[in-house]
Amino acid sequence: MMIRFAFLFVLSIFWPMLAFAQSPEILNQAKKEGEVILYTTMTVRDFEFFSKAAKEKYPFINISHVYLSSGRQVARVMQEFRAGRVQADVLGNSPEPLLYFKQQGVTGPYRSPESKNLLPGAWDPDGYWSGITTDLLLTGFNPRMISKAAVPRNYDDYLKPQFKGQMAINRGTPYPLSGMVSLRGEEQGFAYFKRLSQQDLRLIEGYTHNMNMMAAGEYPLTIFMQVSKLDAMKRKEAPVDWVAGTPTLATISTVAMIKNPLHPAAAQLLIDFYLSLEGQRALAAAGKIPLRRGISSESREIDQLMESGNLHVLRPEGGYDRYMKIYSDYLGIR
Repeated sequence: MMIRFAFLFVLSIFWPMLAFAQSPEILNQAKKEGEVILYTTMTVRDFEFFSKAAKEKYPFINISHVYLSSGRQVARVMQEFRAGRVQADVLGNSPEPLLYFKQQGVTGPYRSPESKNLLPGAWDPDGYWSGITTDLLLTGFNPRMISKAAVPRNYDDYLKPQFKGQMAINRGTPYPLSGMVSLRGEEQGFAYFKRLSQQDLRLIEGYTHNMNMMAAGEYPLTIFMQVSKLDAMKRKEAPVDWVAGTPTLATISTVAMIKNPLHPAAAQLLIDFYLSLEGQRALAAAGKIPLRRGISSESREIDQLMESGNLHVLRPEGGYDRYMKIYSDYLGIR
């Protein structure tokens, strides 16, 4: 289903394979380590699917899972890094923070042998991160509070007076700003977001909390919202639905290894498992949209949207800290 979905950035450099995941040396070392520490934006509930599958393959590794929203993860990692030691072995976040970590010297290169099975462009050419899932950012709504016909259909609709005070947005990631800059250029993208920030947006930390509050009737709309979470709730017959914009912004979620991790062998195995057939199926079972060739999501509607040709993929181009600062300033986040 997802074969035709090609990311826009092209690979130019292939990092040499630094380790073989199934080698006896790596397995024996991982058994001695017995643990890997993961900071990730994946919620505890979603991570249970993945953790169970990983435990079946590597029962000798305990995965210490620490859930942190994107912005909070950046703050914690940089605080630990400046104090002399990042406590995590592996980080799970979007490419922009991981590119920032790469630039700051926080992460090190590891090119998994499983990366050859991913869709084109789904890993860093220098080996500093690997894509694990994708997601699409669109409009979510509560059909008990607003009809589908009345839902905003495009980004300019968000600026209409009738939607002032009616929309929520994830305060923890600058995708709404960087996405509009990617679509319209820096000058027009900043101008657009300045106008959007004047719409009395509800500022919510995290996609899951955002969606749950909308489903509970706190507000009728959430914008730049992950379709994977919306569709999973919709299939459970919760009062949640979604409408895709034109074009639809597509993001990827990624994993990276800390430079000189405390548990290097276990960290390698964890990244390999994320990209493996079993790992990608477990992520799909958790409602994620996999990046490995030949594995579909749990939703036919999402797969159709993936193949629609109506996607604008956000590329990691740097400037995460700058975008986050501007994003926070516009929204009045201190």
